[in-house]
Amino acid sequence: MKEKDNRPVYLNLLAIDLPIIGISSILHRVSGFALFLIFIIAVWMLDRSLSSEEEFLNLLEDLNSLVLLKVIFYLFLVGIVYHSLIGVKKIISDFFGIGEDLRSGSFISWIYNVISLLVSILLFIKFFI
Repeated sequence: MKEKDNRPVYLNLLAIDLPIIGISSILHRVSGFALFLIFIIAVWMLDRSLSSEEEFLNLLEDLNSLVLLKVIFYLFLVGIVYHSLIGVKKIISDFFGIGEDLRSGSFISWIYNVISLLVSILLFIKFFI
């Protein structure tokens, strides 16, 4: 007789009580994918800013007047900050073994998430206020 398979068929991530380490890992992957999508716009902005002084000034004017472009640039910077900070946390964990158990890993994840939140708030204040 075949044993019953107890693995979940439908995995609802909102119903699972994930530790902060798992949430950070998922958000790290999401931020990496978002950076991949926004990268084309960032390269366009870089090309536009480096083509001439007049285009650079036009880009600054567009950043000050177009809210959508400002929001895209803000999200790009927030994504870079979060992805970089959590990436450094993962590299430290992989190479040095710091934060491998649940307690220290959760503590370090909270620290890195709070730092990225503070930087995001500072960037928001700088861009929109």
